[in-house]
Amino acid sequence: FDNMVHFRTAVLAAIAVVGMGMSSSAFVPSSLSPSLTKSMPSTSSRLMVASVESTDISDGSATTDIPKITAEKLPQIPFKKIMAANRAEISVRIQRAVTELNSGSVAIYVDEDRYGQHRWGADESFLLEKESGATPISAYLDIDQIIKIAKEADVEAIHPGYGFLSESPQFAQACGDAGITFVGPTVENLNTFSDKTSARTAAIAAGVPVVPGSDDALRTAAEVND
Repeated sequence: FDNMVHFRTAVLAAIAVVGMGMSSSAFVPSSLSPSLTKSMPSTSSRLMVASVESTDISDGSATTDIPKITAEKLPQIPFKKIMAANRAEISVRIQRAVTELNSGSVAIYVDEDRYGQHRWGADESFLLEKESGATPISAYLDIDQIIKIAKEADVEAIHPGYGFLSESPQFAQACGDAGITFVGPTVENLNTFSDKTSARTAAIAAGVPVVPGSDDALRTAAEVND
């Protein structure tokens, strides 16, 4: 029995050593030469970051001059706060991009989404109120309330994601009137292309081929039958 215990201990120790070697080698860039890869200790957990052009492999070690990053060299933050005027995964993706810009992320949510990732993943999140009996979606379409929250939270830009208010010229105009940047098309573009009939007219005027159909919108059953 004692021999079996010692054998199991030895096997587990060997697996641990091999695992450490595999995990450390995962950090080695594939572009590095095989000789450099082989020269690195298999049990090292040090993260190697080097480019082929600036790597000195004469002594079997990777060395490179890493430029210092100072505050003056950092890219300018486009907006201090950006609101994601959407929900769920769409809002989460917007927040991720906002974080990469070093801006603050702001989320909106309804009570039904209070446990949602997009609420807790943002730097700030605000509850949308809705009328009794109203659907949760209606709150995400409440332009006045969203603009009010954005102004009170000092939001400088609003990203609508897709769906909801992303194609609303009224929402884009409300953002502009409040001094908030709408991350999306201009109000003029939205007025033209948010409506299929006007978008078709614009395409014909620009010489873009379109599917054959009526020249104007059909408003009555008689027009459809004709």
